[in-house]
Amino acid sequence: MESGKNGRESERLAALESLGAARPEADHVLQELVDEVRGVFGTDLCMVNLILSDVQYFRAWSGDLAEDLAEARQDPRGRSMCRYVIESEAPLVVEDFLATERFRDQYFCVNYGIRFYAGTPLVTSDGQAIGTLCLLSTRPTEFGEDQMRVLGAFARAVVGRLELLGALGREQAAREEEAQRGQELQQTLDSLSAHIAIIDESGEIVAVNGAWRAFAEANGGDPKRVCEGANYLAACESATARNTGDAAAFSEGIRAVLSGRWESFEMEYPCHSPTERRWFIGRVTPYLRNERSWAVVAHENITERRIAEEALRDQKVLLETILGQAADAIVVCDDEGSFTFANAAARHMAMRDPEGTTLEATPGVWGVAHYPDGSRVPSEEWSIARALQGETTVGRETRMVRPDGSHYDVLVSAAPLNNADGGLVGAVAGLLDITERKQAEVERDLLRRQEIEARTQREERRRVARDLHDVVLQDLSGALQSLRLTHLRARGSGTDLDLTEELEALGRAASGLRSAMYDLRHEQERPFLRSVETLVDLNRQLTPGCETKFTVERGFPEELPREVSVELLRVLQEALINARRHSGAENVEVRLRAGGGSLVAGVFDDGKGFDPASRRAGVGLSAMRERVEGLGGVIEVESRPGEGTSVTVTVPLGGGTPDPRRL
Repeated sequence: MESGKNGRESERLAALESLGAARPEADHVLQELVDEVRGVFGTDLCMVNLILSDVQYFRAWSGDLAEDLAEARQDPRGRSMCRYVIESEAPLVVEDFLATERFRDQYFCVNYGIRFYAGTPLVTSDGQAIGTLCLLSTRPTEFGEDQMRVLGAFARAVVGRLELLGALGREQAAREEEAQRGQELQQTLDSLSAHIAIIDESGEIVAVNGAWRAFAEANGGDPKRVCEGANYLAACESATARNTGDAAAFSEGIRAVLSGRWESFEMEYPCHSPTERRWFIGRVTPYLRNERSWAVVAHENITERRIAEEALRDQKVLLETILGQAADAIVVCDDEGSFTFANAAARHMAMRDPEGTTLEATPGVWGVAHYPDGSRVPSEEWSIARALQGETTVGRETRMVRPDGSHYDVLVSAAPLNNADGGLVGAVAGLLDITERKQAEVERDLLRRQEIEARTQREERRRVARDLHDVVLQDLSGALQSLRLTHLRARGSGTDLDLTEELEALGRAASGLRSAMYDLRHEQERPFLRSVETLVDLNRQLTPGCETKFTVERGFPEELPREVSVELLRVLQEALINARRHSGAENVEVRLRAGGGSLVAGVFDDGKGFDPASRRAGVGLSAMRERVEGLGGVIEVESRPGEGTSVTVTVPLGGGTPDPRRL
């Protein structure tokens, strides 16, 4: 029972709170009501009292209220007669306090001389007794049921006025709260650098921030067309021809967000002025306001970002152009191992375009990697994979096997790529193709082995020649000794002998000696190709600022007839001397090839050239021509001032006809 009473009291106090009835300001309607009620009943006081949790509040009164009570506008609830009305939720009449045992010592009777009290509850439309309309008098007064009915009617009018004031108060509070929220929202909007507008479901602009308004004014726009009260969708759809496409797209994005078809929308667009290039990004996001679908439209200046992006893009293009023209292969990958860039040399080396592939797919594109000893390189040991772990690799020699089975040798250098904060964002690798160098090393090793074998063979032939030389000398010595004895016998006997047999023997011995000596001398001379290499090396030493290249095509014979070898060497020597002394060339090349029964040798330079008809071409060229023609060959010299010189010699090999085609 007690809990039910407490619950009822809580509801009553909540109703009072909701009405906001206990307010200090006077209300003229309430004042007129209490004045009229007092006049009707002729009492000393008529009061509208609100019974709060611990006090009774004097909301309005008519008559002489004690000064201390009027100033305080309240009194403790325990002293109040009205509390009995609230507790019983029924009218109460005490015609004479002094004649009633229960109220004889009542506070207002004792302290203010009150003898009469009549009060009726103020019951709200939802049934809560929030206070009383009461009459008080210092004189005993008769008060019947008819009079109480009239007082009740006045009480209902009082409740109506209190409920109206409560509604008006709540509405005013809501308006003030709305205004406060609007002010806070405006302050928030104005604090943002982006240009912001709030539009309702029809596209009408409800609010804009200071940046939006300032931009419209600074760019010659009419604020009335793009600020509060204007329809932003209509403004977009009436854009000038130059901006029609962007404006239409943005308008469609706004409609999609307002209708709920899209959760949000954004679009970058140019907004250039006559004096500067500008870009903006427009964003549209939903904004639920009082259960209505509105939207926030924000335009942010991204000019600095776009200019920076353009500069970065230009730098990237420039860098890729520079890297693309590099002779070495260069690749770049992201932090997941996917290739993001490969220059032309890398694509050519890989035989397929590696861009977009991952490190795991690398062997399928780039081939399989092997160490110099032939063992396969595990994927985690790839230089790029190690770079993605923060390790730098410099000049690591690797043999790559392409999917078609061919291979190439490379030196791989790789390093991690970090951003400004030091975080790993990828890796860059350079691959230097050293296939030709490795092949040259192999060929040089082979040539050294061949030279050792040839030297061994020459030593063996020399030993045989020496043995033969000793035999021939012995034979010749024997022949001479025999001839000398014969002469002595003839001289002693005084007879002439036929010396034919002895002279023939001596001739055979001398001839054999000459042949052996010739063979020995011939074996001591170097082969033709080694002699040409010597000429080339000599030219390199005498002209350190000039690059001298020696090219021998496959099929050129290792040995030449002695006469051909000697004469070709002298012609090549003369041509190199001319190039060294007179051309001022930076590049000289000696080429040798064989084909069609002919040998072709040439010396080419990129020097200053000369007029072949001038005296400068005289003696040296004539001497070279005589030597070549002596071999049954032809010589061709081409030169123009400033365009270099080419000397081409073609001689028959094995009785063939000279082939005049150039190298």
